[in-house]
Amino acid sequence: MNRFNRLVQKQYSLFRLGPIGLIASQLLYRLIRWYYHCDIPYTLNIKGVYFCHKGFGIVINGNSKIGKGTYIQHGVTIGSRDDTNAIDAPIIGENCYIGAKATIIGCVTIGDNAKIGAGAVAVKDVPPGATAVGVPAKIIMK
Repeated sequence: MNRFNRLVQKQYSLFRLGPIGLIASQLLYRLIRWYYHCDIPYTLNIKGVYFCHKGFGIVINGNSKIGKGTYIQHGVTIGSRDDTNAIDAPIIGENCYIGAKATIIGCVTIGDNAKIGAGAVAVKDVPPGATAVGVPAKIIMK
């Protein structure tokens, strides 16, 4: 596990400790945002998620859910269409692969063991075990 993965997981662990941990997690969040150019909220539980290439440019909505064993490349955006709607966040299953510069937007469910290709824009659900590529993402293999 690289240093970036440990820092991101540490900020969530600190957040759960209480008021002092909250301050420490906010400082760690700002460091990650400044150095790695990432916006990964400290309230997001991403234990078991692996970021490769030190995670440069990753943006994740704080309301999204990401399963264990998911592998996320650099430049990935996982977000909602509207900041005010918490229900509109993506749900990503376990053991998924999300390629570089991929975008997952809206109330989308990515099934377990699914793959999202590099540069794909997923705006519809992807079933378990499927591979989706393109803009908008189309399923090419199940």
